[in-house]
This record gives sequence, structure tokens and C-alpha cells, in this order.
Amino acid sequence: MVILQAGMAKSGNFWLYKILQNIVKHSGLEPASFIQNHPIHQLAKTWDLSYYEQADIDVMDIEPNKCFYRISSIFRYPIEDIDDYIRQCSLVWTHSAFCDRSKYVLRKFDKIVYIIRDPRDMAISMSRFAFTPYMMKYFPHGESDPSAFLANTLDGVTRHWLNHVGGYLKNKDDLQIHVLFYEQLLHSFETELLLLLEYLGIELNKEAFEAIKREVGFETMKSENPDHVREGRSGGWLEVLSNEQKKRAIRASGRGILELLNYPIDEDQVGVSLPRLPDRLSDRELEKAIRQSRMSLKEKIKRGYRYILE
Repeated sequence: MVILQAGMAKSGNFWLYKILQNIVKHSGLEPASFIQNHPIHQLAKTWDLSYYEQADIDVMDIEPNKCFYRISSIFRYPIEDIDDYIRQCSLVWTHSAFCDRSKYVLRKFDKIVYIIRDPRDMAISMSRFAFTPYMMKYFPHGESDPSAFLANTLDGVTRHWLNHVGGYLKNKDDLQIHVLFYEQLLHSFETELLLLLEYLGIELNKEAFEAIKREVGFETMKSENPDHVREGRSGGWLEVLSNEQKKRAIRASGRGILELLNYPIDEDQVGVSLPRLPDRLSDRELEKAIRQSRMSLKEKIKRGYRYILE
């Protein structure tokens, strides 16, 4: 079995990776890795990366005309034979948004797991991650602090979330994608783990199940990877974002799709219920929700200004 995990950055991808990695280990499936057998691997393990396992993970970029394998953003190379690449893997990770080539590539995987997180919390997490030593070293951005970074990236990040999530949801049924919500993992980890195992067609004995719960528990993950696993809660946007930023985030990410996925719009809805997929997700309903996204006035001015300069 070869599993593809997908999700926008800072949506709980590393946590999901550790869950799937431990499922593979405890299920008795034979782990396989393309990148760990690549000549660059030993050198990459000496690089100062974002977290200790980063050089070991099979990460793939899916673009309209080509796929790439990479290690962080330091090493990236075209995949010449996608079937051969997938045959050498057991678990592949992608942040790529859905494009014209995605459906062709995703059909080659046995299972696909997609993780979604509230775009407002995700944007805040990105703004904090931007100031970790790794990001400051390899991706200097010139912002003074996380608040300034957040203010200048909020519209773009939340709009990208809309396109990213919308692309995978539109193809969910056709590609039999299993959708996980970060917030559901936090609130009902055992239930979500059982549903994931059912989707993967894997049965574990009680000892293996309890071992996975221990090994990927939030406190364990946080102690081992503090830059990638921070607070373990949802709804932080309520305290961090200004009233104007809350409105911008809803407008950019789309009120319709937030409501469709049961994410809170009004502040008094926070903590009342958890995100979920509707019982029936029609293409028409999803398209309507995506179209409800609107650019803020500030973003329109910025785009117009760039157009004039170009």
C-alpha cells in the first residue's frame, strides 16, 4: 500500500505524517522510501533543517507539467518516472494545490488522506513559523515580527486555503479521498484514528493502537518538535486577529465554504461545534461556496498597483 497525505502548510501535516508513519510501522506493512535510498540522503542528514526527520520524508510537488521530489526547499529534482517513484515509497507527503496534473497522479496511490485546518489559525501558525531559526536562515522575509507578517500575508494565505481545500474537496468522491480535520484530531483523537484505520483497511490489536496514541500524543509531539507542534488548540484566531482582520479572513477564505465545513463565523460560535463535512457535498453547492470569496479593497489596490508597475 502506498499512501499520499496532502494538506496546506501549517495544517497539522507533520502530526498526520507521524500518525501514518506509526500506523505503517505497527501494522506490519513494509516501510519503503525513495529519498532514503537516494545518493543525496546521507548529505542531507547533515543539513540544518526544520526538524530532525525532514531529510527522511518523501515529499512530492505536483505541478501542471511535471512532478518533483524534494528535501525541504534546498534540494528539488524532477521525477522522470512517476510510477517507479511511487513503487519505491510507502508514504508520500505533498503540499501541492490541486492542478490539471493532480488527478492523473493521485489515481496512482492506493490511499489519499487530506487534512484541513481553520484558515485563520493556519495563517497565525504560518506567521509564527516564519520566525523560527530555520525560516529566518533560508527564507528571510524582512518583517519585524509575527504580527506584521500576519497583517501582510493574511489575505493571500486565506485565499490560497480556499483554492487548496476547494480543489481537493471537488475531487473527494472521485478519488476516494479521506478528509481529516485538525480540530477533530485535537478533540476526538481516538475516534479519528479509528476512522482513519477503517479507511486504510488496517486492523490493529489493542497494544498497537495504544502505542500509536502514546507515540503521536500531542505532548510527545510538542516535546520532540516544538517549532512544528506548538499549542494544540483551535480558535486562537479569536484572540489574535483584530476585528478588521477577522472580516478580511472570512472574505478571502470564503464565508460560504467556512459555513459549509461548519467553521465558526461569529465569535459566539467558537467552541460550540467542530468542523465536519456535510452529509452530502454536491459539486454545485461547493462551487457556490467558493465563488462567495471576495478580494478586500486593500488587496484590489495592491494587485492594481502591481499591474501598473508591470
